[in-house]
Amino acid sequence: MIEWQQMTGFQSPCAEYAEEKLSLDKKFLFNPPAMFIVRVGSNSPHFNIKKGDYLIIDRSLQPKPYDLIIAVINNEFKVARLDQRGKSRTLFPYNIPIGVGDMDENFIWGVVSSLHRKF
Repeated sequence: MIEWQQMTGFQSPCAEYAEEKLSLDKKFLFNPPAMFIVRVGSNSPHFNIKKGDYLIIDRSLQPKPYDLIIAVINNEFKVARLDQRGKSRTLFPYNIPIGVGDMDENFIWGVVSSLHRKF
């Protein structure tokens, strides 16, 4: 069965310039099952992160040296920088090094892929 549509006039001349609505999901979440948006609860001046900022965390990325990551330290989520020299890995959550070598790899929760601040 063919549906019938009634034409009521001509298409707008501007119709070819119409754009989709801006979708932040499509713009920033490249791998939705592995990505999360986190709102920061406290200032982290060492990383220029302020309370209320939004971090987009990608759990599918492998952390590389000097990446900003989210780590579970003492059962709390912390923003930290990863440093790797040879095979030893160190976290710098507040410029205080924490050795990573003896700990299980699951403590690195994800890599910060972008930061968004409300202006």
